[in-house]
Amino acid sequence: MLARLLRLLLVAVALGACAIAWGLGRWLGFSTGAAALIAAALFFAVPATMILLTFAIAWRHRTPPPPELRIGPSAAIRCVLHEIFSYTAAYVFLQPFPRFARWAEPESATGRRPPVVLVHGYMCNAGGWAWFARRLAARGHAVHAVTLEPLFAPIEDYVAPLARELDEVVRPDERAILIGHSMGGLVCRAYARRFGGARIGRVVTLGTPHHGSVLAPLGHGADALDMWPTSEWLRELAASEAGGLPVPVMSIYSCHDNFVAPQASSVLAGAKNVPIAGLGHLSLQFSRRVAALVAAELES
Repeated sequence: MLARLLRLLLVAVALGACAIAWGLGRWLGFSTGAAALIAAALFFAVPATMILLTFAIAWRHRTPPPPELRIGPSAAIRCVLHEIFSYTAAYVFLQPFPRFARWAEPESATGRRPPVVLVHGYMCNAGGWAWFARRLAARGHAVHAVTLEPLFAPIEDYVAPLARELDEVVRPDERAILIGHSMGGLVCRAYARRFGGARIGRVVTLGTPHHGSVLAPLGHGADALDMWPTSEWLRELAASEAGGLPVPVMSIYSCHDNFVAPQASSVLAGAKNVPIAGLGHLSLQFSRRVAALVAAELES
């Protein structure tokens, strides 16, 4: 469903960019080649503009990072550029065409490492995990990625499709590791609340708004409402974990996240919290540094 929607949006943006470039070409007398370059620039300016807007909002509501995780102007520019690249890779290439976002088949795994199930975030699908999944599969893990549907459902409704995925891909004598990006981390916590650790050994979250995000009101649907900092669902989830987390959790998050603000929202009581610097929200799925942290945790 999301892939089809993204393809339609890409066509609409491309047609709009071409129409503007054609109009400018006729008005200013540009050549066909120049008009094509303008159309391409306009097309890619859309994701760049969106990312710059999210950074501006997140900066206003930021959590001041500790001194050792502060970054200078050049690192900040690299952070923004990497996030623009990551957003473009995810929403222009991988997620609209998930069939082409493949990695090593699970059967190629060694069997000595626990299977991994990847859980995507808000307005995403399994295709966004392609780069990250290849990294883990290369280390011998059987890697699976679930696509949660329908779009815009309450987060609690995504527990059932995740449970079905685990039943299908994890043997009865195994316990999987769940890795959730953004909203996917909340889905993993909701699964652990309902089913405990019978099928999962631990949870790793990447940039998950465990206490909500001020950018959530910009989203659409019940799942976005659940990620409001004041949402009743988040309060109930936290209350259910007051006596301790059902399974071990590792929360990796960036002090410069542009979708989770304040960034301290990713700090989860009782979890192993690992802050890093200089990465945006989607960049967490395309970072060698994050992949190495996750791999070390899985193999510890």
